[in-house]
Amino acid sequence: MLSTVAKRYAVALFAAVQEAGRIERVDAEAKAVEHLFDDQLVKSFLLSPQIPAERKKAALQKQFGGQLDPLLVNLLKLLVDKKRMGELPSIMQHFDVLTDQSRGVEDATIISAVPLSPEQQEAIIAGITRFSAYGQLRITTEVDPSLLGGVFVRLGRNLVLDGSVSSRLAQLRTRLDNPQRF
Repeated sequence: MLSTVAKRYAVALFAAVQEAGRIERVDAEAKAVEHLFDDQLVKSFLLSPQIPAERKKAALQKQFGGQLDPLLVNLLKLLVDKKRMGELPSIMQHFDVLTDQSRGVEDATIISAVPLSPEQQEAIIAGITRFSAYGQLRITTEVDPSLLGGVFVRLGRNLVLDGSVSSRLAQLRTRLDNPQRF
């Protein structure tokens, strides 16, 4: 669940970046920053209350000062000062949603038990486009044999359309285990 704090920082970053006219650049950089905590050593360093904020900010400046947009570097330093660095992944994820919304793009992931033909993909995309609030979809496809058959579609970060055989079997199992529901 996205916290109110993460939303506020993401909206503030988006507004500043939009005003500066650097949405594309900062969006690309934010995707890399989102994964900053993938390295446990970096995560421990940035979240440690024993390490002074000035040392953390100096490390961030040294590492990213010349590489990232100054608005993004300043956000990182602000998060250190406010002891909100733990919110960074959520802030970057929400910032990504805001930039996608501004472009009219939404992510869609299609997961199937077997690889889909181009015709099957097109049919599924045509079906899910009507559920999208945006005009354009960024499609990712995955194969997961545990689905047994059918497809599982994730549209954006919230809507899930589950037409997989494995979920149908699980629903049937639940009904059979609880005969009062018939």
